[in-house]
Amino acid sequence: MHRIVCAVVAAELRRQRGTDHPAAGKVEWPSSTLIGDDGLGLDSMEQLGALGALAEAFDLDDSLLSDDPPRTVGAWVDWVIYAHSKGDGRMTVATSGSTGSPRPCVHDIADLIDEAAFLATQFTGRRRVVAMVPAHHLYGIIWTALLPDALGVPVVARAIGAPLGLTAGDLVIAVPEQWQALLRITPRFPKDVIGVSSAGPLDESVATGLLAAGLTRLVDVYGSSETSGIAMRNVPASGYDLLPRWQLSTHDDEDWRLVDRHGRFWDFPDHIERISSRTLRPLGRRDGAVQIGGHNVWPGRVADTLRTVDGVADVAIRLNGHGRLKAFVVPKPDYDLAQLSAHIEQLMVARLANYECPKSFRFGPALPRNAMGKLEDWA
Repeated sequence: MHRIVCAVVAAELRRQRGTDHPAAGKVEWPSSTLIGDDGLGLDSMEQLGALGALAEAFDLDDSLLSDDPPRTVGAWVDWVIYAHSKGDGRMTVATSGSTGSPRPCVHDIADLIDEAAFLATQFTGRRRVVAMVPAHHLYGIIWTALLPDALGVPVVARAIGAPLGLTAGDLVIAVPEQWQALLRITPRFPKDVIGVSSAGPLDESVATGLLAAGLTRLVDVYGSSETSGIAMRNVPASGYDLLPRWQLSTHDDEDWRLVDRHGRFWDFPDHIERISSRTLRPLGRRDGAVQIGGHNVWPGRVADTLRTVDGVADVAIRLNGHGRLKAFVVPKPDYDLAQLSAHIEQLMVARLANYECPKSFRFGPALPRNAMGKLEDWA
């Protein structure tokens, strides 16, 4: 809980300040760390924001606070633990809707703990969890907080760009873009290191390369903020095996849905192919989203945003081969391209998150289309 609380507050400070807190890269701040001066340095507004973020994440209210406002990190954690002492609490994480606005996803904490308990049976013999993702998103909550607790092993936070210090017995938790980078900067992994990937499709060539570089095992997890973990596979298997809490059910002309242990139905985020009663293969997002750095991004929304730039006649957006977006822009007649590029850059800074911004642009008189008139890819 301590790790999750620190991650939730760090994310709130990032939202307020527009940049990471200097200590946000640590696994956790010590319980005795002061919240205000001589500690984290949060001013009164930031402290209120932290309380609000924790209340939203852990379904809390002010009746559970003491007469004195929290003054230490440990007081935040105590507030959460006291509220959930009966074991029937809920937790809320945020995802992005089709317009890119945050959307709350509520989970019973008991279900999340059960999921971690099952996963612990699949990763016996681990000595550490190496966390390359934060613990305020569901992937990080399960794999870098609840799972280490279930395994009884410590967590160490690592970031690409600094020495990883991997050793035998490590379980490395990362997203596909991080694994792609690790493949390029890690000539050889130590023996007995297992990797886990989620929050987006894992490129098969990257997966194959990681195993060739010495990973003992590579696990690809399929899930969503709405459902938590749905299924997972051991690379190079193509099928994902359902986690115990889920069953498959047909719906509307054999379109598949999930059923949980309480009999509740859930929609898949993707179209899927059923391989067997408990094995499936995702075929692509239902809502047209792609995942970049663990974030859902809608190319159509990005294109609509860029079309508002003065001088833009039309735009097409696609995912490039490096996991970022690319743009094909049709300028209005006789419009200066240097000026147009500057306008596009200004708009992206103002209206798009960094992971939504296309990283390569091509300009042309018309969008590329095939002989059937359908939009096609471009180099």
